Amino acid sequence: MTNAEKYIHSLNKFGKKSGLDNITRLLNELGNPQDKLKFVHIAGTNGKGSVSSFISQIMIESGYKTGLFTSPFIEVFNERIKINNQNISDSDLEKYTDIVKNAVDKLKRSGDYNPIEFEVITAAAFLYFADQKCDIAVLEVGLGGRLDCTNVIKNPIVCAITSISFDHTKYLGDTIKKIAAEKCGIIKQNSCVAVYSRLDKAAKSVVEQTCKNTNSNLLTPKKINIVKVGSTNIFDYGEYKNLEIHLCGRHQIYNAALAVDIALYLRKYYKISDESIKNGLKNARWICRFEIFDKGKEKPVFVIDGAHNYDGVLSLCDTVKTVFEGKKIITVFGMLNEKDFEKSLESIAKISDVLIITSVPSIRQTDFKKVFETAKKYKKDAVFIENNFDAINNAALSNNGNSAVLIAGSLYLAGNVRNFVDKF
Repeated sequence: MTNAEKYIHSLNKFGKKSGLDNITRLLNELGNPQDKLKFVHIAGTNGKGSVSSFISQIMIESGYKTGLFTSPFIEVFNERIKINNQNISDSDLEKYTDIVKNAVDKLKRSGDYNPIEFEVITAAAFLYFADQKCDIAVLEVGLGGRLDCTNVIKNPIVCAITSISFDHTKYLGDTIKKIAAEKCGIIKQNSCVAVYSRLDKAAKSVVEQTCKNTNSNLLTPKKINIVKVGSTNIFDYGEYKNLEIHLCGRHQIYNAALAVDIALYLRKYYKISDESIKNGLKNARWICRFEIFDKGKEKPVFVIDGAHNYDGVLSLCDTVKTVFEGKKIITVFGMLNEKDFEKSLESIAKISDVLIITSVPSIRQTDFKKVFETAKKYKKDAVFIENNFDAINNAALSNNGNSAVLIAGSLYLAGNVRNFVDKF
């Protein structure tokens, strides 16, 4: 772990003060690097990372220096800050974190100032993108939208709202409308807004009302014709025929369509050809989103998916049934207690021939045995193997020559085992 990571992780994850005061003060001290950048700002419950990856790749294919800021990381911290798909180097991470730390220390000396982890990461990313003279930065909201520190930016070129469902209800509210209102907090006055075409009706009404209140232009999604769903998805969107993506699952088609809407609006400011849109969609990759590892005939096919809430699990189950029809499904599942694991387990149990519950490698996991007890309600022969790697080895032993091992339930779990599965 680098010194930069140690410093960042030494900070609180959540602060006592809500709002944008902390990040505003910090960025003022740093000369407001974010004001030198142009942004696509993306909020939502699920699909933010996938949409960010699609639009980032489209801009790269168009020849633009493209910053990408996402969270959380899967394997290495540096994944969170990228330019043209290249993680920020350790040396640059140290450099820009040191600059931010010096500004933090100065603010602390002048009064009551205690930044949280995400504020420091965001400030470092803005500095890095500005210094590297990015043509555009794709900015994924960390949590919510209205009070998320990424919302300090003034005038993004376009905002995007992805799928909205229940997650982080402690912070965002206990109804879809309340959650949607927090997500829509990124919509500024006179904005342009692209929206996920299958948005929940209650969420959609909030988006529409927010656009009216802010005099913002809400882009109308075009007709989607799905040609093929599988490990490769093919679809028509508006005038575009046979668009191809390699992110698996029907839901990724709708994420890709949202990225196309963003790209078409960006044409007002950038040269983006039809070919760049097609190649950007085709070449986009996003690890641990139904990521398939085919190890040959002697071993099961492995799939790692970061589905970590009920809506994500529903999409995962739909994809499993489509891509692995007729295969024996051996599931290794671990989910944080703070999530709606009961409803998720009910759905997972229905598609699993074998269900193995494992722990989640996070301090936020308080009682993984409770997850196991719940799993047995829906699958009596479910087993519990605490160690993630032992659980995967056990799953592989259940292979009958026509099996898929599915690993899901948490991005912490996905990140912990990805390298192990890749080398299995």
